[in-house]
Amino acid sequence: MITIKIYGIDPYLLRNISKDATKKIADLYETSVDNINFLAPECLYVHNGVEQNTWNVLIEVHAPKKVEVLENDAFKIIAQYVKDVAINIECVFYYFSSDNYHQLLNNDYPRFMKEENTVNIDTSYEEYDEEDENEDENHEHEINDDLYLGNAFEGFEEEIKKMK
Repeated sequence: MITIKIYGIDPYLLRNISKDATKKIADLYETSVDNINFLAPECLYVHNGVEQNTWNVLIEVHAPKKVEVLENDAFKIIAQYVKDVAINIECVFYYFSSDNYHQLLNNDYPRFMKEENTVNIDTSYEEYDEEDENEDENHEHEINDDLYLGNAFEGFEEEIKKMK
């Protein structure tokens, strides 16, 4: 199991990075693509009170000790894909004994969700017909976004004068 955490990028950019880099990293480490995972937490990278996201990113690679000799090559592959979404890159490798890795997999389901086994629900409302709904129910919670141009304190003038 090799986990690559990238702090300071938009998490949604990680989809393309992962899609493009996973096979190359798996080939380098001579492992299955199922053993390569990416993580981009939604967080702020901050230095001295100033947000650094996409200007600076921090990458953490968690990998088994036995692949430590491939560290420089792994960094080159990772940096090749991250450099397109960041200005500055820092990368730290953390190694663990394979004895410290555990997993519990549910054999009733595929190991990973993939494009082929993911259900996408159509959320378009093109076929929606308001007349089919109860008219009172449709308009009960409408919000008026128009600016109020009147006197918001109308009727409270005397109370305000008493407070002064």
